[in-house]
Amino acid sequence: MQRMVPTDRRVSSCGGAMLVVVALAALAHAQPDGRVKNAKAPPQGVTDLISVAGGGEIRGAVVKRFPDGSLDVAVQRDWLDVHAPEAAGVLVAEERRQTRAVMETLAKRLAVTIEALPESRTRTLGLLRREADRVDAWLAAADEARDREAAERSAEDGGGNGDGRADRPLRPRAARRGESQFTLLRIAPKRVTKVRPSGQDAQRIARWAWSERLEDVEGRSAADLSKELKGRGIDPLSPPPGLGERLPPLPQDDREWAARLALVEDALGDSVAFQGFGDAVVKAGEADGGLAGILPQLGQLLGGGNGALGGLGLDGILDGLKGAGVPPIPPVTAGGTNPASKPAERWLLSARAQAADAGHYRATRVTVDAANGRAEVESVFEARMPDGSWETIWREVRAADATTANDAAVERITGDERIGGLLQTIRGIGLVDEASILQAIRVGAATMEAQGSVDSSFNDFRSRHIQRLDGPPLRWDGR
Repeated sequence: MQRMVPTDRRVSSCGGAMLVVVALAALAHAQPDGRVKNAKAPPQGVTDLISVAGGGEIRGAVVKRFPDGSLDVAVQRDWLDVHAPEAAGVLVAEERRQTRAVMETLAKRLAVTIEALPESRTRTLGLLRREADRVDAWLAAADEARDREAAERSAEDGGGNGDGRADRPLRPRAARRGESQFTLLRIAPKRVTKVRPSGQDAQRIARWAWSERLEDVEGRSAADLSKELKGRGIDPLSPPPGLGERLPPLPQDDREWAARLALVEDALGDSVAFQGFGDAVVKAGEADGGLAGILPQLGQLLGGGNGALGGLGLDGILDGLKGAGVPPIPPVTAGGTNPASKPAERWLLSARAQAADAGHYRATRVTVDAANGRAEVESVFEARMPDGSWETIWREVRAADATTANDAAVERITGDERIGGLLQTIRGIGLVDEASILQAIRVGAATMEAQGSVDSSFNDFRSRHIQRLDGPPLRWDGR
């Protein structure tokens, strides 16, 4: 048995302060007996391995590293049950108290939010009411379980009831207990002596193995686990599913709650989205839809605006679309990119001003590198905090390159009427060769593909954090 040592476990209270609980003091007593004292430790396998002061080690997944050197580590309860049963018992008792507090706070927040919404917000209210029912059912079941356990303890204190119940283990394994699969340990810097990350491939194998609840993930080799996963039809090196929902519910401060509600509103209520180029963004939906959105990009790539063909009519072709909200062709600098002197976040300031009433928005912009035939798609989701400030909850950037363009997307662009008109005018001017035109079209096609990938990533992120309103944890900017 691996020896464990005390570890600080911190959890944020619902009010935002830090509650420090030495929940793992019992680990000090989880010493190996003499038969295994000098036994060779098993290999690292697929988990992160954290060596702690006193000679012990923890096997799990480091989910966050803090600037002060402390770590948040997700550890399977079954592993704790075997290697530190006394500590596991302390954790269960503490987490039950914490989870009840989380659920009681969530019930109050849901009641306040539901009361404030009009009945016309049917989809949002539907989710909130389902969550309220789930929380009420959880609290009722917790009360029933607490009363039943109190009665069982009373019977055991009296010598049992004659059916042997008093002699059974008080805590069966976590997977059969109905509790979350993982617990989250925060290890203080002074306790951490060494961290050995498992590596990207090993991490994927571990997450797939945990997702499938394979036995003894922490003690088995990558090859052994991979063989069993492949037997279940799973590629162990493919992107694994998220496991955040298998953590116990954690306290949410007002900022996290505001961000989660903003994601709910974006999915089910009033979605506010902006799109544009460089520092100019307009509200999506006001612009002509479909492929017309890449017209300004093609104009810039082919020398529109203040570029080589400025004043030769490309801006005029877009006049009608500009009135519908399409941004003008952005200027092209000598270096082929947007001016570095402009504030990088100016586009977000514009979006925040336009989304002030909603309190949340998603903005996506394309930055064109005309000289090199590339573009970059950047997208953010921001929410307004209780103090009125805006914070970026999610951000993603994807590159678009002519060499990676999908041929089918290229055909869609060239077959669009409006884009065909732009290209006909450019060909009529005669200052751009066919190779440059084709490259611009391919960059446009790659941009569309990159934006689709960014959209998919955001939808996954949003869905993951609104299926349950008590988790998984929603963290950003080093929180």
